[in-house]
Amino acid sequence: MGASNQESLGIAGELERLQRAFAEIEAKQALHDLNARYCNGIDRRDQELLASVWWPESEIDFGLFKGAGAAFAELICTPNQAVETMFHFTSNELFEIDGETATGRSYVIAMTVVDGPDGKADQMVGGRYLDKYRRKEGVWKFTNRLFVLDWNVNQPGSAIWNEGIGALASRGRSDLDDVSYSYFRS
Repeated sequence: MGASNQESLGIAGELERLQRAFAEIEAKQALHDLNARYCNGIDRRDQELLASVWWPESEIDFGLFKGAGAAFAELICTPNQAVETMFHFTSNELFEIDGETATGRSYVIAMTVVDGPDGKADQMVGGRYLDKYRRKEGVWKFTNRLFVLDWNVNQPGSAIWNEGIGALASRGRSDLDDVSYSYFRS
């Protein structure tokens, strides 16, 4: 085999390696975005957004709920006057791609402010999501999600809304009237 043929094989091999690497990076970014849409759907109680992250056959075990992803979206987005606000952070994501399926692990910290019989309470939880995903026609969605609780903190509400930044900054809402839905339209 001549030098020119070896060079062509080397270039083709490198191109193939780069294509595989790009496909893996693209899949991992799509899974990261899926996690972000999940959190945004819950935090804003956006049922349409939250339902869009699940395949029809998907299941979630959230502790308080075990069942289909679509049913979870409906339940979590049902108005609940006791829940004033909630927000989630996911980090330390680790995805393993295997063709059209993948697994993922991510850490989560979630904060919820609830109005109970003794007044407002701040509830914080930390844990992990263990996930299984499937890609169909180029779209990644959850097939299974397990929430693992690692710690929690519960304390009386401590928010100050009438002075300092609490009085001056735009205030988030746990519904579709949140400023994020109108901010990008203007």
